[in-house]
Amino acid sequence: MSTPDSFAAPNDGAAGPSTSGGPGRARSGAGLVAMAAAGVAVLLAVISMLLSWRAADRANEALDKLSAVVSPSGAGAAPSSPTTSDSPSADQTTDAPAPTESGAVPELNDRTRYEDKYTGETLRVPVGSNCSDTVYIDLDEPRVQTAAGVAELEFHRPCGSGSPYLNLTSGVHASEVSSTTVKPSECADQIRTSPIAGEEQPLRRGQVYCITTSYDDARSSANTWKMVVLSVTATPQDGSVTFTASAWNIPD
Repeated sequence: MSTPDSFAAPNDGAAGPSTSGGPGRARSGAGLVAMAAAGVAVLLAVISMLLSWRAADRANEALDKLSAVVSPSGAGAAPSSPTTSDSPSADQTTDAPAPTESGAVPELNDRTRYEDKYTGETLRVPVGSNCSDTVYIDLDEPRVQTAAGVAELEFHRPCGSGSPYLNLTSGVHASEVSSTTVKPSECADQIRTSPIAGEEQPLRRGQVYCITTSYDDARSSANTWKMVVLSVTATPQDGSVTFTASAWNIPD
């Protein structure tokens, strides 16, 4: 009966290791779970960092686009300035006098060119049947007894003992000079500095006049503007008057 008791001890020894292995496995499983959770946490942190970096990058892109939109509008004002600078030139063109406007008479100076038109033409105003008649003289051709609308001079012979006289028509300017050898440029200076009155210039033999025709009339009639030297060569007792005229064209 002692033999069964000797076999009972090994069974007790084998039962000891089996009961002690359960807690070890639990601790090992818990460690794996903790490691997995830590890995997930790290992964989530990395993903969060990536998302934050991407959001920041998109925000920067948005700011850059906004700056790009704002900057051209400010810089766009600069290209618009040439358009603005063109406006004054258009206004200036509009406000400037047209070449055909009345009063836009070119200035005559030492650089003005004069071209011969005619030389030593004799103009004789005959004795009229009526002492109050007006004789019109055109210095463009020249011609005596022309139409009033094309004349530069009006010749008047007053009744009684008065001397005949000249009137200048509109736009005509003149000056009395001392010699028929005066040059056109000298005439221009005389007319500028010492013009005569436009009405009732008494005529005497030996008088010499520098005369410019009407600039406006010349342009409107497609004629040439002229400088004329007119001298009174004879004033006989019968009331007639003789002139000698030389003229130069004044090119535009």
